[in-house]
Amino acid sequence: MGTPASWETAALYSLPSSFWSQLHCLLSSAKEPVTVGINAERGSLSWAQQMVAGAQSAATNGLDFSLGNEPDLYILPNYASLGQKLSLEEDVAAVNLYLRLATYLRQAIGGFASVGPELASAKHWQRQLRGVIAQLHEGVVGVHLYPFSRCKDPRAATIAGLLSARAGDAPRSLAWVVADARAAGLPAIISEANSISCGGIAGVSDTPAAAVWAARFVLSALKTGFGEVRFHLSGASYDPFSVRGGELLRRPLESALFALNRWLPVGSSLRTASGAPGLLATAVTGTPGGARMILDNERAGAQTIVLPAAHAVVAESLSATRPGLAMLTLNPSAGHIRIRVAGNSVLATRP
Repeated sequence: MGTPASWETAALYSLPSSFWSQLHCLLSSAKEPVTVGINAERGSLSWAQQMVAGAQSAATNGLDFSLGNEPDLYILPNYASLGQKLSLEEDVAAVNLYLRLATYLRQAIGGFASVGPELASAKHWQRQLRGVIAQLHEGVVGVHLYPFSRCKDPRAATIAGLLSARAGDAPRSLAWVVADARAAGLPAIISEANSISCGGIAGVSDTPAAAVWAARFVLSALKTGFGEVRFHLSGASYDPFSVRGGELLRRPLESALFALNRWLPVGSSLRTASGAPGLLATAVTGTPGGARMILDNERAGAQTIVLPAAHAVVAESLSATRPGLAMLTLNPSAGHIRIRVAGNSVLATRP
């Protein structure tokens, strides 16, 4: 197929006439809020106004807008240049271009809350982010984060790389984004994430290792201070599921998203816990029914831990060697339970 010659041929699509009505039907059933993206790169106010009107017709349970999609890349000429490193002058030029376009297009959003600036690589704007937040009056600071890129470093994007501490703990590198957002009194989220940008890599992004990575990544993000992680779908190998005709094809990543929603109900509090040698332990509090302890074994060999328990405990685990969420019941003996955590796996205990 070759590399698309322009941003338009790579990422510009026409919405079918039934798009907004179908989205309305979906949202009516799911009863979920929706965030609609306003891509500022073309700077068309009339197009932005059409998007806002369509979004209002579809929304049923809350609506906000994402203002700008990866504006730190706007200055690049085309899709093939994604691996190009920008100079400081080019980064400043991209900031100024985004501020000019976003300020102009913001009038289309009116009183709706906005998320932004949706940076592809937030470190490029580290010096300017506080100024961007102040000028645009965002409601939520959103950034994108992928531990690897098929466009920039495909050789590093392996199963071993995905299971590395670097990939699982990548959100910690953006702790400064959380600090900048809090200084402005705003929450921060990772509004787009997945294993490997530019569509993922088959044989890596669609393996059980991706589920283990996703659990680690979300836990790291939440403990860093991000309020939410949103996973990107694009019809590629990193999607948690795909649809072929009338058939739903599930991939291992779906197991991680399902598990995380069970383990971490809205309102949960997380903290790193001690007393689990060889494991990274996270204690979960604040909501009934969620996980009590999440144990992450970053090593290749299994680790065993003994915990106090007066009643039976359900253990659920994600493994890098098999798909799906495995479950077993652990019965206490003499007031304790013995938990074996397999290598390269994440296990949660639930009452």
